[in-house]
Amino acid sequence: MAREKQQPTYNRRPSFDIAADYVELNFRPIIAADAEALMSPKELRAKRRAEKKAARQRRPRWVYGVVAASVLLVIAGGTALFWWHTSAQAVNLADKSTRQFQIDRGASASEVADSLAKSGFIRSPLAFKIYARLHDSVLQAGTHVLSPSYDLEKTVKTLATAETDEIEVQIPAGMTISEIKKQLKQYDYTDSEIEEAFNKTYDSPILSSRPAGQGLEGYLYPDTYRVYRSDSVDKVIQKALDQFEKIAKANKFEESFKAHGLSLHEGITLASIVTKEVSNSADQKMVAGVFYNRLAAGMNLGSDVTYKYAYNEGLCSNDSPTCDSEYNTRVNDGLPPGPIATPTLTALMAVANPTNSNYYYFVAGEDGKTYYSETEDQHNQAVAEHCGDLCQ
Repeated sequence: MAREKQQPTYNRRPSFDIAADYVELNFRPIIAADAEALMSPKELRAKRRAEKKAARQRRPRWVYGVVAASVLLVIAGGTALFWWHTSAQAVNLADKSTRQFQIDRGASASEVADSLAKSGFIRSPLAFKIYARLHDSVLQAGTHVLSPSYDLEKTVKTLATAETDEIEVQIPAGMTISEIKKQLKQYDYTDSEIEEAFNKTYDSPILSSRPAGQGLEGYLYPDTYRVYRSDSVDKVIQKALDQFEKIAKANKFEESFKAHGLSLHEGITLASIVTKEVSNSADQKMVAGVFYNRLAAGMNLGSDVTYKYAYNEGLCSNDSPTCDSEYNTRVNDGLPPGPIATPTLTALMAVANPTNSNYYYFVAGEDGKTYYSETEDQHNQAVAEHCGDLCQ
């Protein structure tokens, strides 16, 4: 018996459900708006928070990573720019004073940077090294002049300049203070700067036995002194005084002069006369011995260089042995009130350790030799034979 053909079955949604879904899909915004209109403010805020939370949950995680990284980059970049701007500024723009800064030969950039920071010339050693590297700056060994008012750019440029702004000021032996003042003018010091410096009061052990009212004549040790072009004259004077004190202490001049009955001031005074009389060290020791003999015998020193000094300094009106000045040892007994020039080291040593002899006279001959005599008659004969026109 033939089977009856079975008809296929379909799961069809009722037409009502289909219509409802269509309306919800197309009219959802309107429905939602109507629903929100019926909500209280509190319910509406809660709904908004829930929607944002749902949206975040649907967002891929890599989006959060990108956003976070971007934010960090912006913060880091801003912080770096602020740090660099701050580090490149002067430590103290109002402080215009200058100070010396030494770069030792072979010092590394890190060592220089750390020293600059400790000295108060830069804000950041790291910023200094970065700037120097970026600009290929080669730091020059030597002594430089810096200021806390210099920004990073000027500081690096100054240290990369080979010239250190130092000058060498020379104080020659045998010069008077008047001559030294003229000497200082060649270093671009003005007359007012020089006079101001020489009128100052200086504190140095070398001046301890100097009588009241005596100036610096004879106390500026002859040497070459390195100072900065910006240094005042008093810095040169102080260096010269300090050097004299160092030399005097090393050679025990005060003790040696005392052994011969002289104070430190008197020993320097006698050494200045010896300096002007003769230059040879052996002759200086002989002449120092002659002067000691004359002092012991109650004779005046009879040194022509003393009245020459008095005349040149305006202390008397005639350039002759009759010059009316207490500095003239041709007419006054004993030593003059003070030195007549900057003494040489050999002259100081000669006064400290003179050659003993029976001589009371000496004269420089035309042949460059110095002749010594025991008596005045012998001296007059030596003058006639060896001095000639030099003694006219």
